[in-house]
Amino acid sequence: MGRLTLSHLTFTGTNTIPASVDFSPHVTVIHGPSDTGKSFIVDAIDFVLGAKELKEIPEREGYSRVLLGLELPTGERVTLARSVEGGGISLYRADIRVEPSTPPDETLSAKHSAANTKNVSRFLLDQVGLDEKQVRKNARNETHMLSFRDLTRLCLIGETEMQAEEAPGLSGNPVNKTKEVSVLKLLLAGEDDSALTAVPSAQEQKRLRGARQEVVERMLSQLESQLQDVAEPAELKTQLGKLNRTIDKHSTMIGSLTEQRGQLLRQHNELQSADSAQRSEYSDAAALRQRFTLLQKQYESDLARLEMIAEAGNLLGYFRSGTCVFCGAEPASQHLNLDCEGDVTSFGLSVDSETRKTQGLLDDLRVTMESLDVRAEVLRASISSIHRDVLALQKSIGKVDADMAPEKGNLRDLLAKRSEIEKHLGLYEQVKTFEDMIRRIADETEAEVATAVAGLSLTAVREFSAEISKRLAEWDYPSAASVRYDRNELDIIAGDQRRSAHGKGVRAVLHAAFTLALAQYCFDRDLPHPGFVILDSPLVTYRPPDQSTETDDEPPEGVVRAFYRDIEDNFDGQVIVMENTDPLDPLGSDALDIRFTKRVDIGRYGYMPAAGDERAVDALTIEG
Repeated sequence: MGRLTLSHLTFTGTNTIPASVDFSPHVTVIHGPSDTGKSFIVDAIDFVLGAKELKEIPEREGYSRVLLGLELPTGERVTLARSVEGGGISLYRADIRVEPSTPPDETLSAKHSAANTKNVSRFLLDQVGLDEKQVRKNARNETHMLSFRDLTRLCLIGETEMQAEEAPGLSGNPVNKTKEVSVLKLLLAGEDDSALTAVPSAQEQKRLRGARQEVVERMLSQLESQLQDVAEPAELKTQLGKLNRTIDKHSTMIGSLTEQRGQLLRQHNELQSADSAQRSEYSDAAALRQRFTLLQKQYESDLARLEMIAEAGNLLGYFRSGTCVFCGAEPASQHLNLDCEGDVTSFGLSVDSETRKTQGLLDDLRVTMESLDVRAEVLRASISSIHRDVLALQKSIGKVDADMAPEKGNLRDLLAKRSEIEKHLGLYEQVKTFEDMIRRIADETEAEVATAVAGLSLTAVREFSAEISKRLAEWDYPSAASVRYDRNELDIIAGDQRRSAHGKGVRAVLHAAFTLALAQYCFDRDLPHPGFVILDSPLVTYRPPDQSTETDDEPPEGVVRAFYRDIEDNFDGQVIVMENTDPLDPLGSDALDIRFTKRVDIGRYGYMPAAGDERAVDALTIEG
């Protein structure tokens, strides 16, 4: 997949010293004291990529345009230029670092539009292979076209967002939550939501379907928690194969016990399969019983109305021979060939006929419901029986293991390990069964219900969690192995707490790990991603658990060194870091280390030249 690379950010203006900073295609670290323009660089990049406005700072006076250099996936270098006051964005098919003197090759709107491609969002999305992708925006499966602004939340992280309590990738606005989760799912899975069909608001059907899915998802969530720290199925199967080969060498001595245990295990698996099938049938029967209940109420309501009509007819004399109650004619004067045929009793007969018909349907329905109730009770009893049998089998398996001779301790350990692996594989099979059930529920073709979509897959979340944990381990973060991304909470869980429950320093480090892990996850699987990550102040507020968060000390040197070493050695994209603290160790030859001093006499003052900085004027003269 294509990636974008930022090459430079430059501010220009008439009779004004250009303010420019270059970016390495791999790692760029810009560090120094506060108020030197580090966060302003992040804000300016975001502005050229389509943000509504540019932050106003005193040093910006005299500059009229901001230029952002990009290298496209094809290798072509382009420049996006935008007035500091906002408006459209000019596209130049060249690397420009001075005030442009020629008209742009194209003019792009800053606002995304699905109707045309002449906007910066569609241009950038096309470069990374994500143009025209659709993302789900609400519970009714309505979608809209992906915007590049949806992606910046996942790759361009300002200091405020880095430390915020909102989960990474989420803005905190409930209205946009579904869309923001769909964008994350798009990057993790590489598939958009264009196949979704909007669901009509038929409340009763949605409630019935939702109840079934809720039960299955609750059971699935319990299984996921049991499998949180378990290896992947492929690795488990590999381990199982090795164990089986070792066990075969010892099977001569305890062959009978091994055979007995295998029989019990097969029965256990068969019962689990039967249990899954019967639970599925019971769920369907429960849903059908609710529908029959609604139909029964309708029949009873119809009978009540017919009874009311019959009683009213009797009271008013509509069903007796004599003077016609409709036209007032006496029996002798009634003519059957006129509109009023005089046969008022036929009305009563119609009511009686309809009553008998409806009563017959109701009786049939009750018989059906009784039969369904009997079947449901049978299933409930069977499920309970299977559960008892499963428990009994598990107990029997445990007894067989306990009967192993003491001198065969090594073999007993191997069998216990195999039992554990088989249990986990069985849980994985149950996960697959439940996920299939959710898909079946979603794929039902009832006329009143449209196709639904599954959420983030368990496999994708597990692999993404592993990438986050691996990243944090490289940074010497405490208990990194237990850190995970929870798809129910849509947040990082560290120390058995959501990220939002930690202090701002830990929140910043976890957000940085999330952002870098997401990018590397996409790179490793050739999935679409903008290609760059910008982090503002990921380390400056972090303190390990044994240090006070109120101290003014700098973050621990070990973490700082590990962080920079990791992004240099283990990150395949472009990363730009803004920090108050220094990297401590020299960066590699392909990295840029830019230090702002906030002093006119030493090094570079900041992003914008300081007023009266003669060295900057001389530099401009030489460049001119």
